[in-house]
Order: sequence, then structure tokens, then C-alpha cells
Amino acid sequence: MTHSYWDIVRRQTFTLFNAVNLVLALLIAWTGAWQNMFFVGTVLTNWLIGMIQEIRARRTLNQLALLHQDTYHLADGRTVTRDALEPGMVVVLEQGDQVPCDGTVTSGTGEVDESQQTGESEEVQRTAGDRLLSGMTIISGRLELRADATGDNTRAAKLMHEARSHKKFRSPLRDAIDTIVRFCTIAIIPCGVLLFVRSVYATQVPVKQAINSMAAALIGMIPEGLVVLTSIALAVASVKLAKEQVLVQQLYCSETLARTDVLCLDKTGTLTQGKMTLVKILTQPGWTEQDVKQILAGLYAVLPDSNATAVAIRRGCEGVPARFFTVQDMKPFASATKFSKVVTRQGTWCVGALSNILADAQNQWAADGGSAAASPSQSTPSASSEAASPASADQALRTQEIWASRGYRVLALTLDGTPVALLLLQDPLKPDVRQTVGYFRKQGVDLKVISGDDPATVQAIANEAGITGKAVSMQHVGAQDIPVLMQTHSIFGRVTPDQKKAMVQALQVQGHVVAMTGDGVNDVLALKAADCSIAMGSGSQAARAVSSMILLNNQFDDLPGIVVQGRRVINNIQRTASLFLVKTLFSFGLTLLTLVFFRVYPFEPVQLSVISALATGIPSFVLTLEPNDSRVQGSFLKNVLSRAVPGAFNVLILVTIARLLPGTRAQFSTMATLVAGINALWVLFFVCQPMTRIRAALVAFMAAGFVIAVLFFGKLMFLVPLDLWQLVFVIAAAVAIPFVLRLLSALERRILKTGM
Repeated sequence: MTHSYWDIVRRQTFTLFNAVNLVLALLIAWTGAWQNMFFVGTVLTNWLIGMIQEIRARRTLNQLALLHQDTYHLADGRTVTRDALEPGMVVVLEQGDQVPCDGTVTSGTGEVDESQQTGESEEVQRTAGDRLLSGMTIISGRLELRADATGDNTRAAKLMHEARSHKKFRSPLRDAIDTIVRFCTIAIIPCGVLLFVRSVYATQVPVKQAINSMAAALIGMIPEGLVVLTSIALAVASVKLAKEQVLVQQLYCSETLARTDVLCLDKTGTLTQGKMTLVKILTQPGWTEQDVKQILAGLYAVLPDSNATAVAIRRGCEGVPARFFTVQDMKPFASATKFSKVVTRQGTWCVGALSNILADAQNQWAADGGSAAASPSQSTPSASSEAASPASADQALRTQEIWASRGYRVLALTLDGTPVALLLLQDPLKPDVRQTVGYFRKQGVDLKVISGDDPATVQAIANEAGITGKAVSMQHVGAQDIPVLMQTHSIFGRVTPDQKKAMVQALQVQGHVVAMTGDGVNDVLALKAADCSIAMGSGSQAARAVSSMILLNNQFDDLPGIVVQGRRVINNIQRTASLFLVKTLFSFGLTLLTLVFFRVYPFEPVQLSVISALATGIPSFVLTLEPNDSRVQGSFLKNVLSRAVPGAFNVLILVTIARLLPGTRAQFSTMATLVAGINALWVLFFVCQPMTRIRAALVAFMAAGFVIAVLFFGKLMFLVPLDLWQLVFVIAAAVAIPFVLRLLSALERRILKTGM
């Protein structure tokens, strides 16, 4: 939803149907048949309700977006929003901040997560003179960044605009309603003109009567309220989702997600919590877990590291008394070395990638001339130690590989190059991921995990979440092989941004409705290609802006709720649309019969307005907003027509029979009104199946309303007394209608099934 309030008012007001209704109202007013202008009240009510609901939804979503607007501190002490940044401003960025612009680092040092741009979860150290792009995240340190490009001029924004251009999200519901509207638009004007000309010139009907007959036909053809009702249902769904911290940016996206049969997921931030946790410590002989925690607590009391790994280690050692060290030298973690180093009187302690630590120790040993070093057990401070025996180092490396293959990030704590312990860290799954994965599997949705990370890590996380299979490394996979892989595998690692897009498109070519989750600039192309795109609230601005919905609290388990809302919209609109189309279809049919058989159109405008209000308008609002999470099946248009055609055809049969009975035009019109009204109520009864208390009450109240309208407002509706045989016909029709409707429905299903 990106419309301003004026856009909403203008779009709800200046429509072809409103213009047609205005012309008809003016013509009827000229004839003096004021009671026939009852339909204007329905039109105005639909217009007012639709506009109010959409404005309320827009206001709610605007407030929600405002609450999540990013703000930044400038070097001069001011605070600005992302949108207010201008070139030349110097922004202060600290741990956790997302880079809001393209710019150059003027001072400071920090670790930067560039995966939003590259797709690789690697932390890169940046310092003065380096360039940062919008969407990157500061992992540790403090930087001052001079803005070079802001707003729409950033690289991410340009990519976003390219992705959003000409993007129209897939929506069978919207397409079906557009088809109905186009059909009515094309047919309504020529039908009205032909009907008026025939009435005046062929059958010599007075002009005023011809105008009322034409107005009745056109009012019946217009499915007034259907488009409005759909907008209301989608707007209400958007507001409900907003209360659950889901920001809907495209009205029809909840419907698309409800129809999705393939859901493509990123690993980090979608399946996992996006924060590292120290889950296990594997100690070497001679060391205890308590020893290791005390050492780590002491080391990280002096190390300035503030990246996700350091935070996890500090958190894992909380409450443990730190071991005191006399520090002689220190080197914080750097992405180039992959470890932190603290030189103390007891020796040189390192925490990081074991292979890098061993290589550094070997280089140091070689630089010192290969001198002998004290054994590890002596805990001497010599940095030239040969470290542990090759056997212990090799064993530690093998152990590291085993745990890494299970999805853990494995770090080593060493003393003078000797392994002391292996630290197992993991980005844990979000609490309800397994249940959410199970939900989608039960719904027949195929899940694909697509990540830029190491395939072994991606596989371990996916398997733990309940998505089975082996991971495929996409590092050397050509575009021609992607379609086959998408059919045979569900887990992919080392995926590039272009490959992500190609994978989504390959699934679509195979006939799937594809939803895609993402949070980085590297996901934008795939998000654009997907039928439904879902961004995490913590993701890049480009990913959030190009997506059809945003999970503001970053919770994967919000998706089933979105599916439920989408199903409610589709199923309920599908149910109520058939009520609208019964009147539309029989009005077209009666118009054709009037052109070749009847002398005048059977109905007055007020008669159809009463039937429409009681059997369509009021029930549709009730039915559209009730809970309905049944699985969506079949084509929307086919399902709607299968319910509407029997009801419309039944009216044509009954009105034709009524025309064959002797009587005046007023009596013919009265019989037509009664049988059409009764038929509409029976259609409502069948549409409400399975019956609930609310639905039963709805049908009962609408039937009572129709009886009251006929008995007490018959004169206003141009109803006249019927003779005995006409009354018998109406009673017989009322009894026969449900059986005829069932017969016609069965016949229609048989025809569709056999393809006749």
C-alpha cells in the first residue's frame, strides 16, 4: 500500500462504475421515479465504507512504518533520520548500526558485515579511507562516515528502483476481479443503448419508462461493491497483520502467500536468531571447562573486541571469576588474521581460527630462527614455541572439521600455539522454527534454503529445522543446471545474488508460486522476481523497500498467520463474489431476452436494489470478515462462476415462465421480483454452507427483511396484487428453487468434469 490519502479518495471516487451510476441517477431523477434511486444509497455506502477502511489501514501502516524509521547521530551532535541525510554530513556509526548511505570512512576502525551487498557472511575490517555502501552493518568498533551519496542516489536505492520498476505482484484474485470488471465495462454501455433504443422505437415504450427499464438492467449488471468489498477485506487483513508487527506494502501479497507452493528461505535471520551463542567447550587434556571459562573471561576483559563472536563468548562466561593477566601486548580480532591475540607473562593466548593460529605460530617460530621453545606444560611466554605435538594439533583440526560439518562455528583457545580448548558457537534456531516448517510441510509447501554461507553449515541448520536433504554448493554451478537442481534438492550454499534470482525464476517456469524471504541488497533481484517477497525488519533498506511485506520483529513464525489472513480473504471473497455475480449474470441474460423476446425489462431499479441489498450487499460484508482458514483450492474465477451460474440460470428460467403467464406488465414485474428475491435467498443459503450460528442468523434476518419489504413496502417497490395462478406459480417456484439449484449445480459439475 503506497497510496496517499488523496490517491485513495480519488481512486475510490472517480471510477467508471461511479460515473455510470451518477448518469443513471440523473436520468431517473428526470423521470420523477424517486424510489428507483434507492441504489444511490448503496453506492454511497460502498464508497464511504471502502474509503474509510482503506484510509484507516493506510494510517495504521504509516504509523507503524514511522515507529520503525531509522535515526542516526552526526559527528556535530545532531540526530537525523535516514531520509534527512545529505551529502557531506558525517555520520557516527557504532556496533549494530546499518550504514544509511554510500560514503567514505574519515576516522575510526571497525568490523563491517558486508553480506547485505555480497551475500558472504564475512566480517571485513574497515578504517579511514575505505568506502562503505548503504545496507552494510557495523559489527564492532566505531566509525565516522562522510556521506557521498544519500537517498535515491545510493547504489542500494538505484538497485531498488530498478527492481521495483514495472513490478506487479502476482494475484489471481485481482486478475479475476479485473476480468469481471472489464467484461461489465465492455458490455454495459452497448447493452444499455440497445435496450433503450428497442424500448422506445421498436416496442413504443414511453421514454421515461424506457429509461427506468434501462437503468434497472444496467444497475443489475454492475457488481457494485465487489471491488470495494475486496479492498476492504484486504485492508482489514493488513491492519490485523500490522498489529502482529507485519507491515504490508502490497495489498494482494497476503493472498499470494496463501497460494504459495514453494517458499525460499535464507538461513541467517530467518531460520536462525542472527546472534551467536557459546554452546559447548571441548577441552584438551589437562584443562577443565571451568579453567577455560576463567581464562576467556580474563582475556575478554582486556580485549576490545565487540563482534558477535566476542559478545557470545562474554555472555557464555558470565558469572565466572576472571583469571587475572599481566598484559604485555595485544592484537584485537581482525578479519585478515581471523583471531585475537593477548601476550601475557604466562604466554601468548589466541582465540580464533585454529589453522590461522597454527600458521601464525609457525611463522613466528621461523622468524625467531627455529629456536627451541618450552613445552606447553611449562606455560612459558615464548611466542616461538613449536606448539603442541603435530599429533595433538592434527587431532584438534580433525575435531574442528567434524563439528563444523554439523553447523557449528569452531574457534580454538591456544597457549603459545598449543590447543587448550575448542569453542563451539552456533547461531541457534528461532524458537518456533520447527513448528513453522512443519506447518508449511503439512500445507504442501516445498521449502528451499538458499544461502551464501558454507554448504555444510547451511545443511546442518536446515536439517535441524526439519528441512531434510544434502546441501548443494552453487560455487561452480552454471545457469543451465539450475532448473534440474531446483527439482531435486532443497538446500543450497555459496549462492550468488544472480543465482538466487535464476533459482526463483526456474521454479516459476516449472509452474510454482514462489515466495522469497531476504534481508540484504544481494537478495533484491530474487525478491523482485518472486511472486511474494518478504523482508526482515532488520534487513537492508533496499530489501525492505522492494518487498511486498516486512516482518518487523524478524520472526519466521509470523508467516503462518499471514497465510491464514490470505486464505480468509480469498475464501470469503470467493464466497461473496458469487452472490454479486448471480445478479450480474441474470441481468445480462434478461437484457438479451428483452432485446429478442420481452417487451420491456422485467424489473424496476428499486426492486433490484432491495434484492441486492438483502441477498448480496449486507451478507457479503458479514461473510467477508468472518474467520476462514480453509486451504485455497482451484481457480478463483472458476469457483465463483460455478456457484453463480446455476443461480443466474434459474432466474432466467423462472422469469421466462412468468412472462408466459397471462397478466399485466406490473404483475409480470412483481412475479419476477418475488422469484428473483427468493432465488437470491436460496443462493445465499447454499453459499453459507456449512451453516454456523452466525450464518443461520444472517440468512434468517435477510429472509425476514425480504418478507417485510414485500408486505409493508410493496407499493414503494412497484409491487401489485397477483391473481390465483400467478400466486400459485410463485409458491411453486419458492418450493422448487432449491431442488432446481442443486440439479443445475450437479449438471454444471458434470459438464465441467467431462469437458462437454
